[in-house]
Amino acid sequence: MGATVHAAFFSRTGDPSVIQWGELPDPAPGPGQVRVRTLAVAVDAVDALVRSGRWSTPLTFPVAVGRDLVGVVDAIGPGVSGLREGDRVWTSSAGYAGRPGATAELVAVERDRVYAVPDAADPVAFVASLHPATTAVAALHLRAHLQPGETLVVVGANGAVGAALVQEGVASGADVVAVVRDARCVATLEEWGAEAVVADAGSAADAIADRRPDGIHVFIDTTGRADTASAVRRLAPRGRAIVLAGRTSAELDLWTLQVRELRVEGFILSALDASELREVANQVNARWAEGRPLTAHVGEVLGFADAAEAHRRMEAGDLPRTAGRFVGRLVLVPDAPSSDAPRTT
Repeated sequence: MGATVHAAFFSRTGDPSVIQWGELPDPAPGPGQVRVRTLAVAVDAVDALVRSGRWSTPLTFPVAVGRDLVGVVDAIGPGVSGLREGDRVWTSSAGYAGRPGATAELVAVERDRVYAVPDAADPVAFVASLHPATTAVAALHLRAHLQPGETLVVVGANGAVGAALVQEGVASGADVVAVVRDARCVATLEEWGAEAVVADAGSAADAIADRRPDGIHVFIDTTGRADTASAVRRLAPRGRAIVLAGRTSAELDLWTLQVRELRVEGFILSALDASELREVANQVNARWAEGRPLTAHVGEVLGFADAAEAHRRMEAGDLPRTAGRFVGRLVLVPDAPSSDAPRTT
């Protein structure tokens, strides 16, 4: 048997119990690839969709779990330029579409899918921010084409993605209305520059109608609980509703959609191609250069061997929260295996 690396991986789709802690072959970087020594991996909802098989994507088993990682370039494959061994890099597209996953000591990543880590960024805090930040930038700019001065409504602004949407909306010069169900979030949202509203998610659009009588330009629900049909009725002419959490159905008035030139569009980050991801990454890094990074709360840091437990907790909604009731993110780092981790050799 050749050289190996420790990894949290799965060989079939299923519930979190399919994740094993063991060894995979040491990944030599091929043409156009770099090998990254992993420093930190975020635990994302999309990781569970891939692992469970709910989201169909090509997988080469066994595959390590995880999509977002921060690490250090360890080796460089043929044809790669612009990077050196020791460079800190990040990627947000591991572990799906046939690519190796993130939760391994060493990961081979395509050169066009790795980006420089900002000098000031801590690996754990930065990797926790990647999914929220990239989702916010892509949804607001690649899909909604948010313009300065437009009204942006974010439902679920106390979640990681919702908070990033608020931060990016404010940084982009939008008039941001943040909808939450817990008043303890309001002070922080107002400090960020948003007008915060405490409302039931389902009635979010109606709850702010009198505050924005000219209508909503961009409406984004991160919870899957908002009344999308009501939101569409509250859109300004040429308004956009971006669907990030398609957990419910909605009956839309197509005549209103047509004559007011409204748009309802689904969005999933993992569908972006490499050039789109590069554009998003440049914007995420630019916010750091401006001193306005899109941050997320780190709820808890666990070892790679705790990946199955992290997935279980994420799917159960058992996530830590800050004093302001913002959702904390789970981050995995290379560590000694837990005594109860499923093992394989």
